[in-house]
Amino acid sequence: MIRYVFLFTLLVVGCQRSPYSGYKALDGDVHLHYVMLGDGTILPSDSDSVRMRLRMGWQGRGIGELFSTEDMYAVKDLRTGPFIPIFDRIHAGDSMSVIAPAGAWPWSAIVGGKDVAIPDSGKVQVEVGLIGIRTPAMIRAAVERYRRNDPLGFERRLIASYRASASEPFTQWGTSEVYYHITGTARDTARVKAGEYVTVSYRGQRLEDGLVFDDTERNGEALGFRFGDKDQVIPGIEVAIHLLRPGQTGTFIFPSDQAFGEKGVPKVIEPYTPVIYTIRLEQVDRTS
Repeated sequence: MIRYVFLFTLLVVGCQRSPYSGYKALDGDVHLHYVMLGDGTILPSDSDSVRMRLRMGWQGRGIGELFSTEDMYAVKDLRTGPFIPIFDRIHAGDSMSVIAPAGAWPWSAIVGGKDVAIPDSGKVQVEVGLIGIRTPAMIRAAVERYRRNDPLGFERRLIASYRASASEPFTQWGTSEVYYHITGTARDTARVKAGEYVTVSYRGQRLEDGLVFDDTERNGEALGFRFGDKDQVIPGIEVAIHLLRPGQTGTFIFPSDQAFGEKGVPKVIEPYTPVIYTIRLEQVDRTS
């Protein structure tokens, strides 16, 4: 009951007469009409994510003709223009119809890179439905459930997400989940062979949060070993040396089966953790 009294007060005190029948006029030439009230009692905060249903069209014409979706959004990415009064009023289960100038809507955040003809003039009518709110704690709990119940699937999602947001293009190594990007001019174009002595410098980070856990520079010197000898480095570094030439540097994404596997490293790397390594092949002693 308190929520409905508060809502009525907002509509009476905070709104003005609108030229659109059934709508209330707000600041910024925004016009709002409640379509349905849900049973939610909490307003979304900027730290939350929300599942929203959006149908966008020209005012007075077919709703949905511009863009329609049901998707997850970060509230902080949308809270601008007409979404400011929307998020000030909407609860889980509510739906609204909102009319505002086309240029006022945060189109880039709404469409998320989809190929949509974005209007820059006229009035756009949007049907907004808030399906649910996910707090940061709820998101963390869902991530941990996913990680625990499907660790390999979780790895693949992390790797795909990282590649999608990376500025450099990554090449897949065969059909594996190893991806790499190599820069620099090779001083020697011959591939490293088993038995040759190599010197490499590298830095290893967790893919998920960028935490550095292994760094030859921090350890004071590059690492030298005979290529092909067992248990010198993780399998992924051997793959990297196979692909690099002396003088080149590569960025390599290694899934757990090319890194620390299902056991991880106690107090350092959790089981089934994908990692990213920046590796430079300093030199190869081919006479060894």
